[in-house]
Amino acid sequence: MKSLLLKMAWKVGRNAKSTVVGIKNLILRSTTELLKPTQIVYMVTDRCNSRCIHCNIWRQEPVKNPLTPKEVEQVFSDELFRDVKYVLCTGGEPSIRNDLQDIILSIHRALPKSTIQLSTNGLLPDRVIEVVKTTIKHNICFDVGVSLDGIGEEHDKIRGVKGNFEKADRLIHELVELRKSDNNKLRISAGIVLSDLTLHSLPEVRLYVKRLNVDLTEAWYNEASFYDNIGKNVFSNQLIEAVKLQPSSPLQEVWLKALRGKSIKFPCFAMYTFCVLKCNGDIVPCLNLFDMKAGNIGEKSPTDIWHSYEMKKVRKIVKNCQGCLNSWGAPWSFESSYYQILLFYLKHPRIVMERLRKK
Repeated sequence: MKSLLLKMAWKVGRNAKSTVVGIKNLILRSTTELLKPTQIVYMVTDRCNSRCIHCNIWRQEPVKNPLTPKEVEQVFSDELFRDVKYVLCTGGEPSIRNDLQDIILSIHRALPKSTIQLSTNGLLPDRVIEVVKTTIKHNICFDVGVSLDGIGEEHDKIRGVKGNFEKADRLIHELVELRKSDNNKLRISAGIVLSDLTLHSLPEVRLYVKRLNVDLTEAWYNEASFYDNIGKNVFSNQLIEAVKLQPSSPLQEVWLKALRGKSIKFPCFAMYTFCVLKCNGDIVPCLNLFDMKAGNIGEKSPTDIWHSYEMKKVRKIVKNCQGCLNSWGAPWSFESSYYQILLFYLKHPRIVMERLRKK
């Protein structure tokens, strides 16, 4: 029993360091000592050339003066961000910006040891490829995630643009070729938004990424209000079936338990080790609490915002937030949740016994 628990803890935590970091973050989160961000989502633009049926950002009036590459470098050079390991560049659609290469280079100059991730819909494959070639030339640790909510017309229907799959497919294949020239350092992934609109396409998408040897990110449909509406039970039942299709793992059973309505609330670390930087300079907790800004970098430095009274008020809201599944599934809470998942197993030995019987 003890050896199995240790094995599970290792698998979930990946290594002992992650567990130690998780314990440290949990302790610091409950004290007055502030944590610093290790992961940032930077919304490069709020403009988008997709017409996704599960997203309304393309319907909104875009920001007129998004952060310039120079401003981006100044922001990420702030002392607050010195420990940042990952910067996810998203949107909208980042590749819409003609200066995306300059933005990536600005982030790299400010944070040369950080991994930069780009999320794209693949509608502008040539521009993305040029960006990737630039990152290879400058030896930037770079990840590219391409949206893939189905194969062929299924993807186009959800994304609202005819020919989207063809362009995304071409981009992924060209990235695979570029990866060879980068000694396989370039990380490529496809991303599917799990919802009742995409679950039937999941097996086919999994076969697609397996054939090309790229990763697959399976993200929950994440509209906060959705989890409190009438249809949530139907959606949860469909997600349960999707999770069952995944390879057996400790986290899989945590997901299943949560989707079945059990309480497994892990602390969310938004505004502790993670935050979102909007294209207008606002700092907000996450994509669900998108309008809850703690400050704007045009008015205060990131460090001043992080220690401000407004940030303190936002953290109180985050601490009590019940709006999404991110507290146990999102990357920014993952490292700190490893320890919590281990505790979950200690509190539920029956699951351990079930896994033993399966073996």
